[in-house]
Amino acid sequence: MDTDFRRARTDEQRAVRRGDILTLTRRLLAEHRVADVSLNEIARRVGLAKSNVLRYFGSREAILLVLLSTDYEEWVSHVLAALPSTPATDDALAGALASTLADQPLLCELLTAAPTVLEHNVTPDEVRGFKLSIQGSMERLVDGIEGRLGDWNERQRGQFLGGLHAFITHTWGLANPSPALVAAMAVEPRIVGLPGGFGQVLQDALATLLAGVRAA
Repeated sequence: MDTDFRRARTDEQRAVRRGDILTLTRRLLAEHRVADVSLNEIARRVGLAKSNVLRYFGSREAILLVLLSTDYEEWVSHVLAALPSTPATDDALAGALASTLADQPLLCELLTAAPTVLEHNVTPDEVRGFKLSIQGSMERLVDGIEGRLGDWNERQRGQFLGGLHAFITHTWGLANPSPALVAAMAVEPRIVGLPGGFGQVLQDALATLLAGVRAA
């Protein structure tokens, strides 16, 4: 047991318990992929029965959505600090985005799992809170990018965000194949993996995306 999880009786105590669960889940995710971390594993790590974990979060997915929202907000702060001054080239902006993402593997993995896994098995209130939080971070990111490139209209802002997340999740998936695929690639040379490292492939894709958005 990592800590004393006596039942919380006040709002402050409940907030502390939630924070402890998030911290210990993050440590677990440093050792295992998202798909391999179950609610039972989280409960064992924090020293609680699964039913007691559910007093603080409605599901495993609800825990992971909070971590994703937090990590996305922190990443936006990092990338805005790393962005070059105005004016900036597409390559320089793409490099700042890609390099900071390469330093956030858990964020990339959680983003990849969000639409197909994490946004399921949660309550409407949980997913609403997640969406409002992460959309606020997205707006802050786009405002910062736009400030280096000139005014964008709503269509351009949407194109950038849609392309950004599509490139992150697709590239991350290719860069981190399943164990079965790794084994298959080892014996079958005709199976092609990602043609380069995650950071460089993502940077090239985002530079193309930025050029396209600016031309739209």
